[in-house]
Amino acid sequence: MLTAATAVVVQSPGAEAPATAAASDVLTHASAEPPTTVSRSAERPPLPNEAEVEAEITGVMYAVEKLPVHADSDADSPELAMIAAGDTVDVTGKTRGGWTQIMHNGAPRWVATDGVTKEEPLGTAPCPLGSGVERGLQPDTVKVYRAVCAKFPQITRYGGIAGRGEHATGHSLDIMVSSDLGNDIAAFLQENRAELGIEYLIWRQRIWRPATSGAWRGMSSRGGATANHMDHVHVTTYGTAATS
Repeated sequence: MLTAATAVVVQSPGAEAPATAAASDVLTHASAEPPTTVSRSAERPPLPNEAEVEAEITGVMYAVEKLPVHADSDADSPELAMIAAGDTVDVTGKTRGGWTQIMHNGAPRWVATDGVTKEEPLGTAPCPLGSGVERGLQPDTVKVYRAVCAKFPQITRYGGIAGRGEHATGHSLDIMVSSDLGNDIAAFLQENRAELGIEYLIWRQRIWRPATSGAWRGMSSRGGATANHMDHVHVTTYGTAATS
């Protein structure tokens, strides 16, 4: 009698052995292999080595405007971050077409070459006199204050926020000077009006508004020296024209 655990194979003379046993062996062999373990850590990029990152950096440059950071030297590549105007970026010295390679968060990235410069932009460095006068000022007005402070360190008094007109909104700054140095300050501001977002200047009872005239125009007397701007150069900015 055959038991449930016994199997008999009847084979005719000359016939090939059935493939069942062979197939069973293959399956048994395959199932004996240990399961493959997938390492999640292998999918993650290694953390940047600080020394290697430092070795790639050849210097720094400054963003002249708000600047997107791209994954590759192509405007269609993903934007990974945004750099503010005036911020510094570490550069590797490599360029490609109109692109400059930078190191951002420990990895090589790309920015438009015309968006960075080797020279620190006007109005970027904080004034040694302090930032008290900057409270409430518009970004362009802050740039004017810092630029004049750096160019004319002998000026130590400024007028910022006040409860009247454009001074109340932070669009205006008074540079306190009564000597002919005011002429040099006004000329400096005229020369850099676009970079500093300047709308108009008033100095010694004259106004210079480039949107309407390239020349200084006289103003009627308002009474005293301060009202006629004899003791300060008045600057009004657009607010964010130079920082957007």
